[in-house]
Amino acid sequence: MANASREWGRRALDFVDAVEKLNAPGVVRLFETEIRACGFHAYIMTEIPQPGVALADVTLANGWPREWFDVYTRENFVVVDPVARLGATTVQPFGWSEARYDKDSDPAAHVVMTRATEFRLMDGYCIPMHYDEGSAVVSLATEYLNLDPIAKNAMQLIGVYAHNRIRSLARPERQERGVLTAREREVLRWVAGGKTSWEISVILKISERTVKFHLVEASRKLNAVNRTSAVAMALARGLIKL
Repeated sequence: MANASREWGRRALDFVDAVEKLNAPGVVRLFETEIRACGFHAYIMTEIPQPGVALADVTLANGWPREWFDVYTRENFVVVDPVARLGATTVQPFGWSEARYDKDSDPAAHVVMTRATEFRLMDGYCIPMHYDEGSAVVSLATEYLNLDPIAKNAMQLIGVYAHNRIRSLARPERQERGVLTAREREVLRWVAGGKTSWEISVILKISERTVKFHLVEASRKLNAVNRTSAVAMALARGLIKL
């Protein structure tokens, strides 16, 4: 189990390094390879559409069964889908079963989740992201979700970085180097290199408390839930490089 966890940590960092050099189709192919290796057979990578906007128009990569996507869009399920609903309101990745609803008081949500099972979308893992202009999710589907914490962190890193890479290629964003201070970027680079807060404090000759402060500030500015997510977002935006 420990070896498998270490393997996923290494694969996630290799993925981050690889996709920086790939075009959008290349990123999708590599992303699909990695999630299949982790037990997922379907996915969608999309913004959560604003009212009046079609889901197809804001979908970056669609790995759902075609028939399900057709049903989902035709019935406008995105407005009642409990997974999409939770994804729009949290920054923490979650299993689909955590998107709670009451089937009696919220029958539309129950319809979505029940219909999804007809297409082998029984369970899954959702990685939410939030930007100034709205929210997005990478939602991975499986028949039974069984990920250890290291694999979950790896999927989060892979999902966030794949989404941001494709998004930046589809719609280049302005450079945001001013978002983080030089010290915050430096700390994140060492985190990306696998260093602990204590090790970084020794390298930079500052206190461990100061290192943790910079990590908290960088995570806050990037709207990241933890240091792994902060590194992924900083890499995706070009704020740091490995």
